[in-house]
Amino acid sequence: MKMGFLGRTCLIVLSLLPAVSTQGGWRVVGSDQPVIAEPGDDVILPCHISPRLSAVDMEVRWYRDRFDTPVHLYLNKKDQPRRQDIPYRGRTALSPSALQTGDISLHLRNLQPADWGIYKCYADDGSWNEEGQTEVIVTALGTQPSISMESTQGEQSRLVCRSEGWYPEPEVTWRDRDGNNVTSLSSTTLLSDSQGLLSVSSYIKIKQQSNVFSCLVRSKIPKPDWESKLHISSDFFPGVSGWMVAFFLTLALSIAVIPLLVIQWRRMDAMERKLEPMGK
Repeated sequence: MKMGFLGRTCLIVLSLLPAVSTQGGWRVVGSDQPVIAEPGDDVILPCHISPRLSAVDMEVRWYRDRFDTPVHLYLNKKDQPRRQDIPYRGRTALSPSALQTGDISLHLRNLQPADWGIYKCYADDGSWNEEGQTEVIVTALGTQPSISMESTQGEQSRLVCRSEGWYPEPEVTWRDRDGNNVTSLSSTTLLSDSQGLLSVSSYIKIKQQSNVFSCLVRSKIPKPDWESKLHISSDFFPGVSGWMVAFFLTLALSIAVIPLLVIQWRRMDAMERKLEPMGK
């Protein structure tokens, strides 16, 4: 009875080790910080395989909303431009040398306002697949606003504030000569050009020409905070893989449980000895 209890417990613990050791696999890591750039820029969307493995023989797919309409597709050791979403043809690339080290970052040329969004990077080696994501934010600061006065016969005079070349839609603020915010009294219209950039025109009626007004046009996207981080990847320690960490963690837990099993065994042994005289 005593050996049976210990034996069954040890068998259960040991049976878990192979299951844990085979659950390692690799993962795809995108970027936790958005890529912020202006229209026309060339950008790199970070993404890599961890731990570092060659992706040369894998399927690598970048897509946005639809998996079957990729932004970029690498399959059978070559790019597949004919299966690519039309707006991205001729604008994307993967680095062949980087693929050898598991770097599947996407090079995106001539950034457009329509490129704003979440991009998912997917890798598949035939038996395992994972995906990460990277966000792209497209922002353009327009021209300095100009104010002019419009006056038509029979209508109240109004000031017009104009600025162009913005993306996304900017925020317009009107203030009177005392610094009061009078934006609620204004109306604003937007026009989009062939490149998707916005021109803004904001109007506000005035009662006296002697009033002084100011017009502020600014981006709704706050400037990113500068922050320093030191990230030590598991790739820095090539001798330690995910399954090895899981194996040794399980082994350590097993060793920690042994004293508890011994204590329990001693208690059961003492109880048996007390019960033996009663059995006789």
